[in-house]
Order: sequence, then structure tokens, then C-alpha cells
Amino acid sequence: MESEESISYWKKLWLLFYTFAKIAALVVGGGYAILPVVEETFSRKNKLISSEELLDMMALVQTIPGIIAANSAIYVGMKIAGIGGVLAAVFGVCLPSVTVIIIIAAFFPHLKPENPCLLGAFVGVRACITGLIIVTAVRLAKKTIQGWFEIICVAAFLILALFKLNPVYIIVLSMPLGILYTLYCTWRIKRCNEEVPK
Repeated sequence: MESEESISYWKKLWLLFYTFAKIAALVVGGGYAILPVVEETFSRKNKLISSEELLDMMALVQTIPGIIAANSAIYVGMKIAGIGGVLAAVFGVCLPSVTVIIIIAAFFPHLKPENPCLLGAFVGVRACITGLIIVTAVRLAKKTIQGWFEIICVAAFLILALFKLNPVYIIVLSMPLGILYTLYCTWRIKRCNEEVPK
């Protein structure tokens, strides 16, 4: 296991390119499905980014426009190696997708949708991605749910999601609630400090 100080700048660029190329080529499903790979490579194995920064990344990339994998590549690349890291990560995440799309576009007319091997492959991939998302959700829950406010928010937004409310509205609604809660906590801490006798 290497520390951040022992990894050269060029090795960081290669790691960013290779990891995001691997994600784009093999991790089908996008979104939270990419988090276990990013966490294992950059947080646990190489210690280049903290778990808290990954949580911030997932909150950020879900709320801004664009492809989640590309947004994640930009965020992680900038955190680890600046502009060079962004370019390496984005090139890595785009290259396999562009290559695969070109190949599919060339051979798609000859593919038969009822092919049992093709259907079986998609069944296996969907099951695998479901497991990845569940594991990621459990990890996020352990790090995120710290008190009554988070529990109430999770329950409320889960109910809204079950009623098939657009996720964008749920995310937008969560922002002002989080701001109000943070202001309330800040006010309480300030009030407690003022009441403590000097």
C-alpha cells in the first residue's frame, strides 16, 4: 500500500486514467455503481482521497448536470492531480465508451436481440449492479446517518421516492433542509457557549 507522498505525479495520472477507463469499460450501471471501484482504488488502497471527500463527491455529482461518471472523474482528478488529473481521468472515462459505441454502431444491425447469450449476459450484469448499489448504499448509510435529522430525511425521501417523485426534486428539496439544520446547529452551539459561565 502506497501513501500519497510516495506516488509520483505521473503515476497518479496513470492511475486516474487506468481506473476510470476500467470503470467505463466494465462497471455497467453508472451512478452509485462506480463508487466501490473509486473507493477501493483511491481511498482504501492508495490513500489519495478520503471517504468523506467521496461522500461529498457523490452528493455533488448527483446534483449538477452531466454524466455522473464524467463528473466523478473531474472531481477525483482535480482532487488528486489538478488539471492534469482531470484530463487523465476524463480521457480514461471517455475512451472505452467511445470505442464500444463505435463497435456497436458498426455491428448492431447484425445483432439479434433474442440471442440467449446476449440476454443472459444482461441478466447477470443487472444482478451484479444491484448488489454493487446495495453495498454502496449500506456504506453511505453508515457514514452519513449520524443523528435524528438524517434518519428523518432518509425516511421522508424514501417515501417520496416510492411515490416515484422525480429524484431531482428530492435532491433540490434536501438542500434547503440541510442548510436550515446546519444553521440551527450553529445557533445552538453559539447559544450554549454564551450560556456557559466564564
